[in-house]
Amino acid sequence: MSSISTGYFTTSELAKTCGVTKHTLFHYDHIGLLKPEFVNSKGYRYYSLQQCLVLDIINVLKKAGSSLEEIKEFIQKQNTPLFVNILKEKQTDLEKEQLRITRMQSILKSAVKMTEEATEELRNTPTIEICEEEFFIVTPLKLGDGDKEFARKLSEHRDYCEEHYIDHEFPIWTILSKDRFESGDYYPDYMANKVNTPIPVEKMLIKPEGFYAVMDHKGSYESMPKTYSIIKKFIESKGMNVSGNVYGLELLSYLTEKNPDNYKIRIFVGVSN
Repeated sequence: MSSISTGYFTTSELAKTCGVTKHTLFHYDHIGLLKPEFVNSKGYRYYSLQQCLVLDIINVLKKAGSSLEEIKEFIQKQNTPLFVNILKEKQTDLEKEQLRITRMQSILKSAVKMTEEATEELRNTPTIEICEEEFFIVTPLKLGDGDKEFARKLSEHRDYCEEHYIDHEFPIWTILSKDRFESGDYYPDYMANKVNTPIPVEKMLIKPEGFYAVMDHKGSYESMPKTYSIIKKFIESKGMNVSGNVYGLELLSYLTEKNPDNYKIRIFVGVSN
């Protein structure tokens, strides 16, 4: 027996040689991925040099992102074209993951910036400002949807952006049409995220460059009509008219504040002389 076993690896030797644990080898044996060359009468497992090379294939494909089931299938059908195909598939997967990571880094960076800016002094009174053109990825909302439907649409919006690798800024915006704002119906038409450049999808909306009445609202969403009323009176006092949509930038919201009274929303109302 000793003369036979000297040409083989024990479980401990293979584990040490290939940088895995004995438990991993036991698991591979159990699922039929890498079974020992033979097992002696005492139950000791012995592996050949060829199996050491198979273990290297397993490790390479695992690091490339393949599941154990995928690796098992490859080993059973192993050939050069299949190896090339599986590596190309994993290359595509890694490129997608890189896009996802880059997107999340951008979102987190804007989240930190936005949250830090939100601690600045509150804009308690409206002002007229010139704003640059901005671009938004949007999801439509309908009056009467209610809170449950709003939550569903928020989840739908986030899933769409993630599935399409849309690189957007962190804070949620709401967009309210001019007609609804003037009629006193303040349920938003869209939820949105700002993107740096326009993208070729149907869910794009452009906030035009121009004059805006700007004011910060502090408090819950339900208390926003009071702030809207202040802005309307301010616009009238300036001899101006509402000429565009109303945009709400959630500087501090449910994501950062437990108490709705501490929410902070910056409101932009498109105006003209």
